[in-house]
Amino acid sequence: MAIVLAIVQFALVPILLVVALAVRFAGGAKTLNVVDYARVPDPVALHRWAGNRLLVLPLLFLVGGYISYAFPTLALLILGAATVACLGVVAWLAVGAERFQSAA
Repeated sequence: MAIVLAIVQFALVPILLVVALAVRFAGGAKTLNVVDYARVPDPVALHRWAGNRLLVLPLLFLVGGYISYAFPTLALLILGAATVACLGVVAWLAVGAERFQSAA
């Protein structure tokens, strides 16, 4: 079962990498749900900032997958920690995106 959890983490790496790069290079598109784009004067800077933060997730899952594969007893704990880290990154994006929004 632990090997399956490691494989799941490894399988999520390219998916999360594509998502992070899609946000990073989104340009002026409205890709983030937590942002009121009517109040964002520079969406390109916002997407560059958010995409860079989202790049933490594939790296985290890559390291977590390796640790889960090398130490199968830690696989469930590592997957749980990576899931909590995903929630933390989303909260980080939601709070940090506020500084890109104008007051009007």
